[in-house]
Amino acid sequence: MAQSSAGKHPAVQGWIKRGKFPLGTSALALAAALTWGCSPSQTQSVATASYEAQLAQHLTQSGSVMYGAYWCPHCADQKAMFGEAVNQITYVECAADGPQAQPELCKAKGVQGYPSWEINGQLLPGVKSLEDLATLSGFQAPQ
Repeated sequence: MAQSSAGKHPAVQGWIKRGKFPLGTSALALAAALTWGCSPSQTQSVATASYEAQLAQHLTQSGSVMYGAYWCPHCADQKAMFGEAVNQITYVECAADGPQAQPELCKAKGVQGYPSWEINGQLLPGVKSLEDLATLSGFQAPQ
């Protein structure tokens, strides 16, 4: 069976009639991936991380301290709010068997529950939202 052109091959014609275009499918997948990768939620998470880092730096520079215990689930929740910026906050381990423990300091400061924040000389027990920490410490994010 002779063919007049490469585009007339029966297999190619079958693909065209059924609307199956591998190249078109690949293009759609690529477009979807690019659209998802540039979605506002992705952009927002980058901006949020920047805010967290700025707040953590401000808390440290202003002398604010988080007191907690390695086994405390509320402390873990508080730390998680900072994401990767958690390493920038000043943290004091109060559990005697915890890493770099300072239970004497916690006792001297009057820490009775975890987590507790010391901000502007005031001891504040409980998990605090990032917004509350910003307000309590006088942080204003750059616009």
